[in-house]
Amino acid sequence: MTKEETVSSLFFLTNKLKDIVKRKGWYKRDIRRFRVESVADHIYGSQMLAFAMYSEFDYDVDINKVILILAIHEIAEAILGDFTPSEMSREDKAILERKTVIELLDMIPNGEILKALYLEYEDQKTKEAIFAFQVEHAECDLQAKLYVEEGCFSHKFNKDEFVENWIGYDIKRLPYNDNFKELLEYVSINDTIVISHQDNPFQNVISFYKLANSLKDKKRKGEEIWRINKEKYGSIAEHIYSVQMLELIIHLVYSENIDISKVIALTSVHELGEILFGDKDALTKTDEDRTKEYEDAIEIASILTKGNVIIALLEEFNNMKTKEAIFAKYCDKLTPSIISKIYDQQDLVDLNNQKGNKLLDNPIVKKHLDNGASFSSMWILYGQEVYQYPEPLKSISEHILNNTIEEPYSTILSKKLGIKTV
Repeated sequence: MTKEETVSSLFFLTNKLKDIVKRKGWYKRDIRRFRVESVADHIYGSQMLAFAMYSEFDYDVDINKVILILAIHEIAEAILGDFTPSEMSREDKAILERKTVIELLDMIPNGEILKALYLEYEDQKTKEAIFAFQVEHAECDLQAKLYVEEGCFSHKFNKDEFVENWIGYDIKRLPYNDNFKELLEYVSINDTIVISHQDNPFQNVISFYKLANSLKDKKRKGEEIWRINKEKYGSIAEHIYSVQMLELIIHLVYSENIDISKVIALTSVHELGEILFGDKDALTKTDEDRTKEYEDAIEIASILTKGNVIIALLEEFNNMKTKEAIFAKYCDKLTPSIISKIYDQQDLVDLNNQKGNKLLDNPIVKKHLDNGASFSSMWILYGQEVYQYPEPLKSISEHILNNTIEEPYSTILSKKLGIKTV
């Protein structure tokens, strides 16, 4: 495959963690909710919890590396899907996932970089891996707490049942350190609320996490405007995950000389202001809007004792004075174009059903649609014209414009390993 084909194929594969691969644990408990988090949402939630715990407690870890580890730790599920303990033992699942990921990464350029990170997480040999493991599992319990508070399970858990069946169970079985144990004990006896910075570090973690978690439910404005015909709308949290995957894939395939852990960290917080400001389509967003969104992001980061860590990332992303910030910004702009191509391939957009869509009046949009462009062609051409992508993003954009995106890895691994893939 060409480099452009490899990028688009790997992006298509990782995109499955947004729509195809479901977090089965929620459905096994008969959750009834307008939108249940995806694996991609969970990855984002884990990253935000990592920042919060790093801020409030004295963890001697490279936080950017932790955020990168969390970005890739569920990669096996893009091939295999999600398994609950009732379907496969944790031991068997770990063995199967490890074998699958190693085979996959052996097939892609510079895959040894991701392999080292993945095995570091799985083997729990470094302080970053240990921290990431505790964060990832604690995030599941905190999300459960929020869902229980909403009352969206068919079984209405009372407080004692929740502690026994969720948090208490995990505290007993998982190697949490004292900070994580005390955090989970805190949410066992307290309702989750959002307040400004307090002397209580556990409350600061909960306030920040609950606010950040809301991006799992915030709809991407573009999907609403264009009436994307999906069972479950894409969230802002999922968009963040998608951008991270594009960044990581391009870094591997093109051997980009950047600090990829910094890039992923920048991207993880770049939409923080949309928690309060909300999402607004790029075509109508003003400089005043961007200023307000940035101020909202600062307000949210300031809940944390070390909120300056996040604020520094926000400033770097917005100022675009480092090569990492520039790369992250361009990937953020290219990602929706690639997603639009996937939507077209899945026949999710009807351009004849756009009554009231004010974006049709945009001169560039109108020009391309009047010339017969499809939904995705219009967006790809719009991105090329407005953002003037540098290489290799320019070549990737051109490839996406003129080719169908296909994903051969699942088929290859299914035959090679004799496994069922999603």
